Amino acid sequence: MELAVSAGVYLVLAVSVLALRGRRAYPAAKAAAGAAFTVLAVLCALQSGGAAGVWIFTVGFALCAAGDVALGIYNLYGRPAWMAGGMGVFFCGHLCFVGGLRHLHAAAPAWLLLPAAAAALLLVLLRRGVVRMGRLAPFGGVYCFAVSTLLAQSLSVLISRPDPAAALLCTGAALFWTSDFVLLFLYFGRRGRTPALHIANLVTYYGGILLLALSLRRLF
Repeated sequence: MELAVSAGVYLVLAVSVLALRGRRAYPAAKAAAGAAFTVLAVLCALQSGGAAGVWIFTVGFALCAAGDVALGIYNLYGRPAWMAGGMGVFFCGHLCFVGGLRHLHAAAPAWLLLPAAAAALLLVLLRRGVVRMGRLAPFGGVYCFAVSTLLAQSLSVLISRPDPAAALLCTGAALFWTSDFVLLFLYFGRRGRTPALHIANLVTYYGGILLLALSLRRLF
């Protein structure tokens, strides 16, 4: 019951973020949604039995909540420092997710081919001028590798144990990866910040983070 209520509150707050795009209350709405999914993750972690990996994962949720607020401030006021800071905090959150999953399942080295391919794809997009990251390009490559490692690990978990928790994890990671891929074009693409890209980024991010949080209950 607690999880159902928390997930419902989270979804309401996530919808409010979409409704408040471009308004002054936008960062505050993001902060409320971030707090809600962090609480949800903690509740799921407590029900999981409290393994070490699950708490590392939960720290990642808190970091992503902070990064989301920073990007919300950037979206509202256009200050590049907030974008760089937000991406940096998100990167640390991804590292927590990757580290937490290693406590659950150590993926074979071959799974690193997926993040390597994703980083290579980013390099192609940069060289063709489809996206322009300037000085952030090296960080973008490392960030891309980390996000794709999370997806690769999740796929490896699903193959090793095809149960509902692993399916939630994998779907959440895929949505999270999609969100960051959309974010690449949203902030660095030729067309810039179109409403459609912004909405797609928010929907995939909030959906992905919700599924990742819910997976913790039975994952560890």
